[in-house]
Amino acid sequence: MNKFYKEHLSVASNASGRKMHVPVYRFQGEEPGPKVYIQSSVHGAEVQGNVVIYHLIEYLKVTPIRGEVVLIPNCNPVGTNIKSGEYTLGRFDPVNGENWNRGYFFKEELINDFVDTLTEEQSFDDIKLAFRHRVKEAIDTELSKTWGIGLASRLNLQLQYLAFEADIVIDLHTGSVAT
Repeated sequence: MNKFYKEHLSVASNASGRKMHVPVYRFQGEEPGPKVYIQSSVHGAEVQGNVVIYHLIEYLKVTPIRGEVVLIPNCNPVGTNIKSGEYTLGRFDPVNGENWNRGYFFKEELINDFVDTLTEEQSFDDIKLAFRHRVKEAIDTELSKTWGIGLASRLNLQLQYLAFEADIVIDLHTGSVAT
């Protein structure tokens, strides 16, 4: 049967200094296979994906898999807590107006520099591992900055870091009103 792990990832602090965490659920199958990463609620008002993840957790508790599945419901507790009356706004960082789903790491020069190092002798798997390593190092560098990185970018970088090990990445988006 699958091995099950639950962790908590600290993604932000509120004004009083209290840490905000998101749960990270990991299911590891007994046999090798692809790694799948699924997150929901990057936009705080899009909560229906959390229900999908809940049902996946219940399913994976009793259904053997190959590989690994990583599930992160409500991956943006800051966005989920941004309210105006009873309405959850949660689509943009309230400090700088950044869309919560746009602050992911991308540096074209990193890609170009990496491509310049490739040789014909390298296997696809070796190239994939080396590229993941290079990007994760760059994300670590960004996350280590004390200043100059907004809340949305920091959150996105943390999530991207987790997702980058996966073979399949799914970001569940839903409308703020489900019918």
